[in-house]
Amino acid sequence: AISKRIIDQQVTEISGFDGADIVFVCTPIPQVWDTLVELDNVITSPTILTDVASLKGALDREVATREWRHPVVLGHPMAGKETIGVDSADSELLKGKTYILIQNPGNGDAVGRLREILEHWEISVLEMSAMDHDQMVAYASHLPYLASILAVGMAERHVVKSEMFSKIVASGFRDTTRVASSDPWWGADVLIGNSDDVLAGIQDALALLGDVKKLIENKKRDELIDFLGKLKGFRERMYKK
Repeated sequence: AISKRIIDQQVTEISGFDGADIVFVCTPIPQVWDTLVELDNVITSPTILTDVASLKGALDREVATREWRHPVVLGHPMAGKETIGVDSADSELLKGKTYILIQNPGNGDAVGRLREILEHWEISVLEMSAMDHDQMVAYASHLPYLASILAVGMAERHVVKSEMFSKIVASGFRDTTRVASSDPWWGADVLIGNSDDVLAGIQDALALLGDVKKLIENKKRDELIDFLGKLKGFRERMYKK
């Protein structure tokens, strides 16, 4: 990271972050809480502590149980890659994307400061509660990840001639399954950590699959077109500029 000029210096101890204006905790989800606590205990300078984890409910409840020496603002940038490691770093990744900040009593000044900095970096900031975050991100990220995994799983289970299959897959399969290449450690953490909303989404998926199955079995072409068209329209509204 230093040789690529992504960072100016590295530290090996939490105390090395003393003097920072903001510390972004980008550890795996299970380590976020302990890292925030250790930073709060060690850092002596005025510093905003924040994170980028894609789960917020449980972490928000934990934050509320502690008296903090430094303001804590939970955050989640709604952009990412399916690849990991320093070679995947991209300075333009968040530009123009949405960055969620979690509203919490008492952290208003820090939220405002962090919003100001993020907007200076041309990032769009959206404030919401942790509960709203987890519910919406389940359908915007966690369940699409699961759907992507299932698409790959269906192919892996039934395509015997995998070498031939790899030669015919085109952009449709690649785009639909892109996030299936995400870190499986992350996948397990978000699916279990957001289990209430994910399980509700799975029930929705089972009901929808049941509806589609009946339409196909009964060769209800017009009704199937209406079903597909309705959901096509919903998707297009999400991306309408």
